[in-house]
Amino acid sequence: MIRRLAISLFAVFLFVGVQLASSQVPKPFDPKSYPPDAFHISHHDYPIGKFTVRIIQVKALDDATATNPSLCRAWLEVRDGGKILRQAYFDDIDAIGWIYGIFLPEHQPLPDYFLAWKEGDYDGRLLLVGKDGSLTNLPGGDSFLTPDKRYLIGSHDSDYQYPFVVDLARRRLVVDGEKEKLPGVDEWYMDKAGYFFVALGDDGMPQGYDADSKPATLVMYRLDLKSLTVKKGTIAAARLKLARKVNSVQWPKSDDCTSAP
Repeated sequence: MIRRLAISLFAVFLFVGVQLASSQVPKPFDPKSYPPDAFHISHHDYPIGKFTVRIIQVKALDDATATNPSLCRAWLEVRDGGKILRQAYFDDIDAIGWIYGIFLPEHQPLPDYFLAWKEGDYDGRLLLVGKDGSLTNLPGGDSFLTPDKRYLIGSHDSDYQYPFVVDLARRRLVVDGEKEKLPGVDEWYMDKAGYFFVALGDDGMPQGYDADSKPATLVMYRLDLKSLTVKKGTIAAARLKLARKVNSVQWPKSDDCTSAP
């Protein structure tokens, strides 16, 4: 069962010029502000086209006594030489809910993009850097690529695991489960007709599930990638067993709030 987190979905931000990932005013990174007896600093550079993505993370060694940040501060910068073109800044990431910090997939799956995920604050974010130096900040969480690598499909790491679909070619959200008032995602599946997800109920269990009597049917929502719509339906428990759960993009086993190669 997919993990449960809790906060509302933030807005989508597209980056053109020197822009920020949120309304937080960024603090320029100064290592002198983070004494080594109180914080662990990690950073790493990653090439994308003629640009460089630099990820810096500052982690408090004792979250019971640390301040500014109390737990984790992170920067994702798009650089051209020594100049910062764009950045996503997270002032003090809250660990409540699951892992926290900025994470990378085990292998970058797209030749023209660099993908990173920010976790924590009950608001997962997909940070998408293009070879043109663009930076796009979208809802993120457990997700997978379609075989043609056109779409990223998943569930937003928030309080209700809303489904989302990102059109990578256009770098925009084309299915927004929160805006469309769709239920949360229990699991994504694939069958001969395409992708669908089993819906979560208000009790955090699949809609239709009954612990005392196994369900004859569950509520599901089928995704149509041609029309970019989602349609409600039901699926028999026996038929669900024939469908394949879709594996999400694999993440490396890195520590919270720690940048690594």
